[in-house]
Amino acid sequence: MQKKNPMAYPIITRLKNLDFWYWCRYYIDVYRECPYECEYCNTRKKAHFSGLTYIRGIPEEKETIGLGLISDIYSWRDRENETVHEILELLDRGGYGLNIVTKSDRIIDDSDLLGRFAQMDRVRVTFTILTLDDQLSRALEGRSPAPEQRLDALRRLRGKGIPAGVAISPIIPCINDDEHTLCSLVEACRDAGAQWVLFSGFSVVPRFFQNPLWEEAAQIHRDELLLRKRYEKTKKFLISLLRKDGLPFRIPRITFTLYNKKRTAQKVSEFLFNISYLYELLEDDVRMMRYRRAAYMIEKVNASLSTIVSNGELGYIKGVNPEIEGVIEEVVLSGDSSLYRDLSRNMYSEAHTLT
Repeated sequence: MQKKNPMAYPIITRLKNLDFWYWCRYYIDVYRECPYECEYCNTRKKAHFSGLTYIRGIPEEKETIGLGLISDIYSWRDRENETVHEILELLDRGGYGLNIVTKSDRIIDDSDLLGRFAQMDRVRVTFTILTLDDQLSRALEGRSPAPEQRLDALRRLRGKGIPAGVAISPIIPCINDDEHTLCSLVEACRDAGAQWVLFSGFSVVPRFFQNPLWEEAAQIHRDELLLRKRYEKTKKFLISLLRKDGLPFRIPRITFTLYNKKRTAQKVSEFLFNISYLYELLEDDVRMMRYRRAAYMIEKVNASLSTIVSNGELGYIKGVNPEIEGVIEEVVLSGDSSLYRDLSRNMYSEAHTLT
């Protein structure tokens, strides 16, 4: 891949551990700085982002590759997106998976190519949409396409059978956390065909709160107790909305082959991480950390997990206690987890009761 212009050039990043949110260990960025310049963003420049290892090439082993860890993969300057198309073609030829996060409707230009990934279930696309209000979007999201343009792109991708969802991320108190606003946004995402809706809180950016427009949000962030209570209310409201609309709040993992000896471990680690996320939402930090650590340890298992279970050797894996052993054994033997189902049911019931 040759550099097309000074603004667009591929940088490949490897994380120490798998990112369980997007199921990626490798990411590709193409810009020195994100082209959209969102007001709330804390990763505008690579120089401000630590903990990454830059490498020269993509892995030989077929993995899911994330596009746009720090900056959006698509630019509002159409000519720069030629580089993105080249990257997609390279990954398609190599048999890799894709997990794309974007605010751009220009992804539609690559929909035929993404359709080839979709035929083998090797792609996930997540559009970030914070609000349906065009004026607020312009104030928050710089040069990003209007919300309706992103919803239309989502609709068109889904019409071609490409798995896609939405991230309401970040949710910022007093800015985009109004319940009526969130209800309308989730409804619009559902109607556009979203298969999942992710949500997250806000990582404070001092520059953002220096803007008088966001003074009310800044005041709430100065009161830790008030901020926590507000997020708790918003979280429960969103959970009840997603339950009503039947929308997951996690991206399903890409599995490359039924015959890969690591497939069972990958499926188990997905369940363990999803359980840890439910405990996080339920504010049970101890169990959240236990299950999350176990998810990381199982992910690193190279031997057949089915054999380990049948030999009664799960206890030798660091971070796997008797309770988690039972969950792992159930997933290996049945492909499902009763704990995950029960936690989901209880959490949704609690959210519905409190909203």
